[in-house]
Amino acid sequence: MSATPIKVLIIDDEQPLRHELRTMPWHSFGAELAGEAENGEEALALCEILKPDLVISDITMPIMDGLELFRIVRKRFPLIQFALLTCHSDFHYAQEALKLGALDYFTKLAFDEEDMKALVVKAREAIRREVDLKQYEQERMKREISSPPESEASDVRKIRREVLLAQKVIENRLGEPITLVSVSAEVGLSSYYLSRLFREETGESFNDYVTRLRMEKAMILLQTTQLKVYEVAEQVGIPSYRYFSQLFRTWSGVAPTDYKKG
Repeated sequence: MSATPIKVLIIDDEQPLRHELRTMPWHSFGAELAGEAENGEEALALCEILKPDLVISDITMPIMDGLELFRIVRKRFPLIQFALLTCHSDFHYAQEALKLGALDYFTKLAFDEEDMKALVVKAREAIRREVDLKQYEQERMKREISSPPESEASDVRKIRREVLLAQKVIENRLGEPITLVSVSAEVGLSSYYLSRLFREETGESFNDYVTRLRMEKAMILLQTTQLKVYEVAEQVGIPSYRYFSQLFRTWSGVAPTDYKKG
């Protein structure tokens, strides 16, 4: 059985860009275009009606800009995933949105079909994680009403939830310093315990997971933006250009400058 298509809402005050997005082969990506809007206020109303899975919005728009729209949507509809379209001058706003939990951002003149296809995949995976957390909370409430909270099954599900929470913390803070100690404190486990559980649940170590996400994001930024390599390094939470270059080469097999050139 094929997966349910991701419902996409596009928002931009420029008709040519909306047309470019509208004519993407969404169905081949596993998605469908649910609607479009010219500004944030109109988009917010459509979110209420259409309940999209993924919103792709310009940052700079009249009436309500993309960043303000993102904050409101994130609060009202936490399952909706959000990506931003930027001009070069908007990068600091896009960076702020990533810190707040946006899925990704693209420069208006650089994105293509492969970017949108990858975005749909990321959105589907992010929604799955969010739903897992929501279902866990619902199941836990039912168990607490009908049975004692202390049981082996409850412990297993709690472990799963803590690892999911840790992954979400990491993904939302890729542009910041991330340590096992700080993440374990947020999810309420000792660093030793989280490290062990993380490997058991995901098949990779905490540090390997962080590095993989940073490198994957770096590859996207190198290919889809005009950011310099040192700026990409900062975007993925590695302020040392030299260390980033060494890590990227080890992880991908090529230097970041060569990867950017294609």
